[in-house]
Amino acid sequence: MEDPTPKPEPKPEPEPEPVVHRPKPPPVKPVVYPVRQAAVPSLPPRPRRSLVQLALLITAPAVIAVAALRPR
Repeated sequence: MEDPTPKPEPKPEPEPEPVVHRPKPPPVKPVVYPVRQAAVPSLPPRPRRSLVQLALLITAPAVIAVAALRPR
């Protein structure tokens, strides 16, 4: 005598994942840079004083003032 074995219930098929409809991004536009203008020529640079000249310009009057005001 065969023992009737119950058949296992079939597993339910998994539900398909819902399809998400995303809007398509707009097409990518190339970057357009403005046309480069030629630089306007500026005035010629004025000659700058060197650091030595600047130091002498500041210290020379001070040295002369100290010598002139020195007690005799």
